[in-house]
Amino acid sequence: MQLVQDNLVQSRFSNTFPRTVEVICPHCLKEAVFEARTWQEHGRQLAASELVCARCEEAVLFVQLLEADGTRKEGGLFCYPKPAGREPMSGVEHLQALSAPLARSYESALKLYNRAEWGATALTVRHLIGGLATRMLAEDKRELSLTRKLEALPQDVDLSRPLQDIAQLLAAGGTFGRQFDDEATIDKVTAELLLELAEQLLTYLVVLPGTMSDLKSRIATAPVPLRRGSGAA
Repeated sequence: MQLVQDNLVQSRFSNTFPRTVEVICPHCLKEAVFEARTWQEHGRQLAASELVCARCEEAVLFVQLLEADGTRKEGGLFCYPKPAGREPMSGVEHLQALSAPLARSYESALKLYNRAEWGATALTVRHLIGGLATRMLAEDKRELSLTRKLEALPQDVDLSRPLQDIAQLLAAGGTFGRQFDDEATIDKVTAELLLELAEQLLTYLVVLPGTMSDLKSRIATAPVPLRRGSGAA
């Protein structure tokens, strides 16, 4: 089962169950609208329906998780087989909180990519990166070229701040540090928060540098397409 983001639901029945959902069809691999006829509830935990692709007319199973009162659960829509195409990145809600226009640019880039519009995807991604740099830079640097903006980011953005925040949390007098004196007082919520903190730290210090290194290697070895109008030697 694959989670289906609520923003992909185009319309709903009066009981708020999805009526139409727009995803990349796992059968024809095209962006399409899937329409539900009826939903069948199974027990008190979920409802299921086979939604049909408007393009190829193949069916996909959708499952909606329910609250205890029988209403749909937010973020509880799943489907099988999973939709084709690239999924939104993890943590995209933070981009939405930072800037709604930047979030829309990211969504547009993702849609263009899933429609195989490669050139438009690349231009939108460049616009997104430029907009992000502009959003985070001081006003006097917002007219710089994209390259200069990216070079200036470490001067205006404190990239060490996440580590400083973690250090304060784990200090002897910090929120978590105080609890290490008596491990018997640490409950499930605290353990989960500490584990999430460790995962964020691993992402920041290990995963991000590693994936950036891999990406640089792939970019360096990627074939460079000939420019339009240039002939082979």
